[in-house]
Amino acid sequence: MTAGEDNGVNGVSQKHAPTTKVIGIRRETINVWERRAPLSPDHVKQLVSKGIKVLVQPMNRRVHAMWEYVQAGAEESEDLSEADLILSVKQVEANELLPNKTFAFFSHTIKAQKDNMPLLDKVLEQNVQLIDYEMMTNDSGRRVVMFGKWAGHVGAINILHGMGLRLLALGFNTPFMNIALAHNYLDMEAAKKSLNQVGKQIEQGDIPPAMGPLIFVVTGTGNVSQVRSATCFIKLCNCRTAQTLTRDDHLRRIDGKYSEKFNVADYEAHSDQYESAFAKEIAPYASVIINGILWHPSQPRLLKTDDAVKLLTPKISVQRVVPGQEKLPHRLIAICDISADPEGSIEFVRKCTTVDKPFYIYDQKHVETDSFDQKSGVLICSIDNMPCQMAKEATRHFGQLLLPYVYQMLKCQPDESFEEQKGMSDTIKRAIIAQNGRLTPKYEYIAALRAAQRAK
Repeated sequence: MTAGEDNGVNGVSQKHAPTTKVIGIRRETINVWERRAPLSPDHVKQLVSKGIKVLVQPMNRRVHAMWEYVQAGAEESEDLSEADLILSVKQVEANELLPNKTFAFFSHTIKAQKDNMPLLDKVLEQNVQLIDYEMMTNDSGRRVVMFGKWAGHVGAINILHGMGLRLLALGFNTPFMNIALAHNYLDMEAAKKSLNQVGKQIEQGDIPPAMGPLIFVVTGTGNVSQVRSATCFIKLCNCRTAQTLTRDDHLRRIDGKYSEKFNVADYEAHSDQYESAFAKEIAPYASVIINGILWHPSQPRLLKTDDAVKLLTPKISVQRVVPGQEKLPHRLIAICDISADPEGSIEFVRKCTTVDKPFYIYDQKHVETDSFDQKSGVLICSIDNMPCQMAKEATRHFGQLLLPYVYQMLKCQPDESFEEQKGMSDTIKRAIIAQNGRLTPKYEYIAALRAAQRAK
């Protein structure tokens, strides 16, 4: 490919940026388990070949070593003040923002999340132009830059591991005990091989009959690859799994309108006029729920806190009784919230877990405990950076999606008004949370959400 040529990847122009443009890749500081990077050395090599200077902050924890980036043409630099665009995966500490710069990362601010409001305030104060990967969407509303299937892969592996521990504590030895947490596998192929072996054990009848059938329910359509990948991994174990549920499987308009056929356009415009039938029609039959729904406060929840009481203290047992063996206290054993959205689509998932403490038990009295041998309660896994457990493959996947848009991000000017920004697609514009010291028009609602929070 010659200088200045457009390769047309994803329909995004990749013409050469001016040689004066500089990109900074900062170290991840929010989470000690975070090993991912927004770009791999291979992606950096492509940028450098187009005359773009790349600065990389040193970080021994990063899945790719510093020498790999240097070999690809980047410069090791603690100081990123020269950069026009600064990239990271997770959010930046407020005191580490640089004024009048463009930053791109997952900010977790669009729902006025309290923990990240000091960061947003600093963004506005320092005239930072903030681009949020989560809000980079195409004209159909689909996200175009995400870790996607890796959250689904890792979430499925983790919850199968957790099930083995939980079921053993309840008196059942199962093949799930042979599944490790995702980061203990060398790569995804090693994980698949392990799950296939477990699947053979299950096929041979190594699941205690007293447990009854195991039914997995996978929800979510926001990132189709994410939920599909979770379903595929469950099937590797020869587990019975429900078809991945979509919105039309459980959402109903409260007034009964469109009862014959789910109306997507009406739901998008009037989601507050809908309710979910998931708690009554689906959840009572689920052994495991893997949730990938991206929830907004105006939308109905999949499960409310009150639903936990009904699910975790059933009036009648649905288990097959075998004399001399334990019974499960209730049908629902585990929930893996891939979306990692506290008090979101599953209201009683109230906190995120971590790689070193991936699980907790939540019971019908709304008590949370780390004790696996508690007789009732559902195992919950809600790690907010699951793809970091397969860091190298996740970085490669994410960077490949991000790279075409980096060239446009370099054209962003933090000191110009939002309306005057030129040379970038609507995909980028839709993802700009703040610019020139103000929230952009699409995200002005955040101020109203914050005001409502303060009024409570």
